[in-house]
Amino acid sequence: DWQYETGVSFDDVGGMNETKWELQREIILPFAKDGAADELGVTPSNILFHGPPGTGKTHLAKALATELQLPAAILTGSAVNSKWINESAEQARTLFEEAREIAATEGGAIIFIDEVDSVLKQRTGAGSSHAEDAKVVNEFLNHLEDTANEIVFVGATNRLDSLDTAATRAGRIDKKVEIGKPDQRTREAILRAQLDKRSHVIPDEMLGRVAAETEGYVAADLEQLVTKAAKQALQSGDNEIRPRDVANAMTAVTK
Repeated sequence: DWQYETGVSFDDVGGMNETKWELQREIILPFAKDGAADELGVTPSNILFHGPPGTGKTHLAKALATELQLPAAILTGSAVNSKWINESAEQARTLFEEAREIAATEGGAIIFIDEVDSVLKQRTGAGSSHAEDAKVVNEFLNHLEDTANEIVFVGATNRLDSLDTAATRAGRIDKKVEIGKPDQRTREAILRAQLDKRSHVIPDEMLGRVAAETEGYVAADLEQLVTKAAKQALQSGDNEIRPRDVANAMTAVTK
């Protein structure tokens, strides 16, 4: 299911300015300046987002696809895995073959796999995978070495330590980006980005206060809070979110 429009851009990603700058340098510029990049021997990096659940890794991958203006396959690892012998490796091969076909006509393609630890499991040591898992890992390793200027591979995981080390070395996945729990300034930016999608009359000072009171919240929690406030407004017969709606949502959304 290749998406040509994800509906998310960097403007919709609250905060994460340093991360967005890294993606600009590692991926967007090499694609945008491909002539100069070729002269300098620079190719777009494959990226691994890692961090706790709900921190916005998938949201960020969708925004990256929009910034690149390239079609994207946005999957979970379970969509690649199959219970049938050899089928998981075949599906991985098909995924990259499709990506190359699309890249040939569109100028590039993005493969994003959430829960990538389910397809790039450790092959040795504690918790080592069985033979079928190893086949899938080997298939991915072969393709990750050959993405070049055509394909950007983006993986996301909550379990960085469970990934096969051969997959995460330079030349296959070139850059690891930690997406951690947001600090107060980032929480405020996330809240603002969520509210800007909706009609509201929330003053800046209230945003700052809510950001200060939501220590430990991740992006998904903050989105839930704003959604709850919007539902409160709708229930009250309003067509915009008011401070009382946010206050009520704060009592309803607990950590």
